[in-house]
Amino acid sequence: MASLDGPEINWAWFARRAPRTIAVYIILLLAVRLLLSRFMEIDEAQFVGAVDFSWIYGNSHPPLYNWLVRLALELTGWNWVLSLALVRLSLLGLYHWLVFDSARRLAGDRAGVLALIASAFLPQIVWMSIQTTAHTVLVLVAAIGIIHSLALLRSGAGNVAYAWFGLWAAIGALAKYNFFIFLISFLVAAVLTSSIRRQLFNRRIWISILIFMAAFAPVAIASLYAPLTATAGRMVKLNQPVDYLNVIDLPHIGLDGFLSLIVSAALWSGWAFAVYVIGRTRDHPRPAADGDEDVRKLLLRTILIGLGAFALLVLLADYHSVAQRYMAPILAPTAILLALRFPQVLGARNLLILAACMFVLAPLGFAGVALFGTPRFTFPFDAISSAIRGQNPAPATVISNRQDDAANISVLLHWPPERGTASDVVLVWQGNDAPAENLLAQLPANVLPASPVTRVTAPVRNFSGELRTFSFQRFSSPSPVSDQNNGG
Repeated sequence: MASLDGPEINWAWFARRAPRTIAVYIILLLAVRLLLSRFMEIDEAQFVGAVDFSWIYGNSHPPLYNWLVRLALELTGWNWVLSLALVRLSLLGLYHWLVFDSARRLAGDRAGVLALIASAFLPQIVWMSIQTTAHTVLVLVAAIGIIHSLALLRSGAGNVAYAWFGLWAAIGALAKYNFFIFLISFLVAAVLTSSIRRQLFNRRIWISILIFMAAFAPVAIASLYAPLTATAGRMVKLNQPVDYLNVIDLPHIGLDGFLSLIVSAALWSGWAFAVYVIGRTRDHPRPAADGDEDVRKLLLRTILIGLGAFALLVLLADYHSVAQRYMAPILAPTAILLALRFPQVLGARNLLILAACMFVLAPLGFAGVALFGTPRFTFPFDAISSAIRGQNPAPATVISNRQDDAANISVLLHWPPERGTASDVVLVWQGNDAPAENLLAQLPANVLPASPVTRVTAPVRNFSGELRTFSFQRFSSPSPVSDQNNGG
């Protein structure tokens, strides 16, 4: 794209405007999300009924994201969609700023801008994080926060940097347990890198350790008393086989999982790596890497050690499937490392144009799918909720074989599990058929049908015109329930 060549890029001009650009972009993403639907998608719906400031929740994740959702709900008057979008997109904006500011502090304005635009070529950032994910974006922020605290330390921030290091470590531990793979990899890489080892590991590291221990100890203790609740769900997902890898599923060794990990890592960061390598091909001679060589070594070693440790775990535990989001903390330094190792001159202008296009096309693509496809958060939950309330307005616990169905309906009705409890149960399922046995098994043992099966057919809430049918039936306890308000 020689036609895009021009005068030398004024990196300082871009760097000064980067924070405001990030803020404007996040505000626009928030507006798009709120305009597309007032219902929750799958990852958002998991928090309904799980925002009571517990130490452990049933989703096998640490509790910090749930707490953030609860705080947002209190601030927005329990507007679920606004609260969930606000938390996720604010964290996404924080990720972008931390990536930019970390690289800028480590290697100057050019590195900061190149690191920021590198995220445009990371699908889990530019695409997935604007429409779904929850704990993943928080653990990404924590991992980049660790690197940002290193940048502060390298610039002489002293005790402040150690305090931030401990805080980000605590946030990561309270965000998602795979953060520990990143943290341990980072610390091992720091030990192997002499100048950083001397700077990081001195008496002031106790500031970080004490902050981390104070924040994480209650969750660690609670997890010891309920280890299956804290971890079982994640392990089950690692054991799910991948169809196209079944042919190499060997007994007692996770070879298929190992290849799944390689594929996921390539999909996570391979495109960004290729774009940055290709971008340098027009530069002769190619510019030297930016920043301190020890920092570049640290970031690369962190990624390689993390990948190696995760691969060893998958092989020895005979796991079968590694999703891209599981790689998030391990590959979090990718954008910063690319900016430092592959600075651009002629290729930089092309990267700026391509990144701008990606940042614009991603939300447009998301909006297109939501407006003309049939994503789950456009299902006619309002029509179903109105029918349930019209049949019997007394609150009941909503149960469904899909958690996002139950969550959306309960939030629209303001019934459990959104908040409170109820003796009656409303069973909801999709289609005209009878409810599945596994759905009926979720009913309490002492309930009896209190209404006939009712079916509601309505169009999805976008321009596709597709019809969706839901069925529901109310169940009540045969035993009388005492009035909870008696006695004041």
